[in-house]
Amino acid sequence: MPRSLLQACLALALCAQSPAGPAPSFTLKQLDGARFNLDDHLKKQVIVLDFWATWCVPCTKALKKLQELRERHPEVLVLAVAIDDGRTLAQVGPYVQGRGFSFTVLLDPDASVCRVFNPQGGVPYTVVIDKQGSMVYNHSGYLPGDEQELFSAVARLDR
Repeated sequence: MPRSLLQACLALALCAQSPAGPAPSFTLKQLDGARFNLDDHLKKQVIVLDFWATWCVPCTKALKKLQELRERHPEVLVLAVAIDDGRTLAQVGPYVQGRGFSFTVLLDPDASVCRVFNPQGGVPYTVVIDKQGSMVYNHSGYLPGDEQELFSAVARLDR
């Protein structure tokens, strides 16, 4: 492949992964059945969205770090969006409660909101939205240590 074509493909791939732009609005149910509308919280505080599932081992490890983030930055709205479908949806509440997580959990059983933020659909997938309502950070997957980049991104915004 010619070098300029390779460079163009890499540039396109990086642009496709860029989180820049306004956060899309959505409404989802919370664990208690109440409706959560993102628009009610945009432009008021920093928001961290994390798409996850109970069957996803890296997701469950990342949730522990989200709890740590929540404790370090209580003024940041941390939202864990479960994409569990009908087969595993009933496990979400007991999983979260059994681990004492204090962040808000939203239910996206058809993963429609997840696909808006991450068209590739993989989990875990994390997005940070600044106080202006713009997506400023995203990350796909989780390996130990990945949380440091997230913590730094949030600390820069939460001043």
